[in-house]
Amino acid sequence: MNALITYDITIRHTEVKSAMQTKGYADAWSSGNQNYYLPNTSFWKTGTTPQTALADMQQVIQALNSNQSANRQIRLERCVAVEWDKWSAIPGDPHRQS
Repeated sequence: MNALITYDITIRHTEVKSAMQTKGYADAWSSGNQNYYLPNTSFWKTGTTPQTALADMQQVIQALNSNQSANRQIRLERCVAVEWDKWSAIPGDPHRQS
């Protein structure tokens, strides 16, 4: 099963993206010699469930918030994880580093 997860957070986007990628989540895929890029705050992962994807996101946020001052705390404002097996997409451009 593939899971797609999309989220909004308050701060430290680059750190969250890196931590999720370390867990095997991707923000792009290839199909038919074409690369497709998900929106900036979305990932997908093969071989996982939506429940696991949500738990992974919560664990990443908790770990990154550990021992941080109040003004450095990431708040997960919203998050949705779903099974992902059929898709239609606009390829988009590679993500820019901010």
